[in-house]
Amino acid sequence: LFQDASSADIRKAYRKLSLILHPDKNKDENAETQFRQLVAIYEVLKDEQRRQRYDDILINGLPDWRQPVFYYRRVRKMSNAELALLLFIILTVGHYAVVWSIYLEKQLDELLSRKKREKKKKTGGRSTDEAKLAALDKNESNEKLTVLFDCRVLDKPQWHDLLPCKLGIWFCLTVKALPQLFQDARQLYVEYKETKTKAREDALAKAELETLQKEKKPKVKKPKSEFPVYTVLESSAYIPSYDHGASIEEIEEQMDDWLGGRNRTQKKK
Repeated sequence: LFQDASSADIRKAYRKLSLILHPDKNKDENAETQFRQLVAIYEVLKDEQRRQRYDDILINGLPDWRQPVFYYRRVRKMSNAELALLLFIILTVGHYAVVWSIYLEKQLDELLSRKKREKKKKTGGRSTDEAKLAALDKNESNEKLTVLFDCRVLDKPQWHDLLPCKLGIWFCLTVKALPQLFQDARQLYVEYKETKTKAREDALAKAELETLQKEKKPKVKKPKSEFPVYTVLESSAYIPSYDHGASIEEIEEQMDDWLGGRNRTQKKK
């Protein structure tokens, strides 16, 4: 087959070779291996993307160490343990490089600040006022303190600053602090339990006190509704008595006389 063969030509050639190289018809010792190779070749050539990669390798060759494909293929062949070890080594080297970069950055800042202070002392020493001199002295003292503190804290990176050593130290300190952590957790749990029981007892005592107050509270009897009793008012008022046999005119005359006498008595009062 040529490199520009079509998919139909590849399929025909595969069928023809499969009849020849099939283990049932091929009596060679490596018949099974040859047939598997034929199937693998057909799987590559029938797919357009795989065929393009295969043609690229035929033209340009296999990738070298300067290409990322080279490392990708190497990494794909590694096991999980090898990948974990490689990742741990990369992290260790990166951590050590970061530690050194921080240290060098601090050293550079210290050097630049020292040069600035020396320049200020040479140029503006006697021409400035006393207040400015005092402010500069104060700033210089603060800078010296900060520089001394940084130099004390950020020493030159050593072998114990590597990531494995840091992890080992952290693990040892954690194991050493486990009993104290368990003790603190237990104490916190006991305190939480005590506060919970105390709150429960306070709630029960409050409920009992409320029930006792309700029991001791005197019951106020509601007053019974009494019907009003009619009592005859003792007064000097004249209550005329009418004869049931009298006529309406006589009753009106009696009423007029009674009202007239009442008006006179009120006027006298």
